[in-house]
Amino acid sequence: MSKFKDVVVTLSKKHPQTAEPAQAGHTFVIGVLGKKTAFYEIATEQLNNLHDDDLQKALFNLLHPQTPHH
Repeated sequence: MSKFKDVVVTLSKKHPQTAEPAQAGHTFVIGVLGKKTAFYEIATEQLNNLHDDDLQKALFNLLHPQTPHH
């Protein structure tokens, strides 16, 4: 079973698929879990307030969506 700590996080100023530059003041957060890759764009200012764990958890949710338990 994968855990959020298994996500490898990379920050980039370029879009991971198109290599276009991020909007001014934004950064792409790219996560890799096994063979899956996910990414999202975030304001660089917000990024400064987050820890690696926060980034790993957000990417893990994109890479490994949980089915809601009822």
